This record gives sequence, C-alpha cells and structure tokens, in this order.
Amino acid sequence: MTQSASRPFPRLTAETGRKTAHAPEADSAIRDHQQAVAHYISDMILELRNMAKSVKLAKVMVPLEFAYYEAFTAANEVAVPPGEAERLRRLSQAAQRSDGPAKGEDTAF
Repeated sequence: MTQSASRPFPRLTAETGRKTAHAPEADSAIRDHQQAVAHYISDMILELRNMAKSVKLAKVMVPLEFAYYEAFTAANEVAVPPGEAERLRRLSQAAQRSDGPAKGEDTAF
C-alpha cells in the first residue's frame, strides 16, 4: 500500500459541511472535502489497478485505470479565480486592438 493510500478516510463533519448563504468559507470547506475524498478514492483505485495488473487481469485493470484518471482529475481540479475570465477577455481584446494594422497601413504582402 502506498503512503498516500494509508491516510485515514477524510470525514465531513456537520460543522464543515454546513452550507449557508452567509458563510462563503462553507463552500470552500465542501470543495476541500470533495477534493480530499476524490484523492482518497484515486489512491484506492490505483491500489486495485496495481493488483489487477500484477496478476494480468487486463479486463479489470483497464476500467480501473480510467476510473483512477477520473478521480485523480477531480482531486486535482483547479478553479479559475472569480473575475479572471473577464480580465483575460479584456486583455485579449486590448492585444487584438494593438496588433491590428494602423490606419492607412497596407496589409497586402
């Protein structure tokens, strides 16, 4: 068993799992918990996949590998910060305006 797989299963307490309109940190706690659970699941699936691979059970190993990648992706998901998409859109528009041909400039090659 890998070192990361030996971690105890993360538990969601009533306090960290409570979601209220006035507590944005509750959303963060839920996301953190989901990420921890997804990481735990990916560790467990990887162990099962390795067991199947060691005895050459390809029909079992392949679906477990797909499941591992899905869980690993969920565990390592990166959220775009609020407002970042709009900032990048404005930056792109500004770059397009500055890269365009100047008035009267011949664009034919």
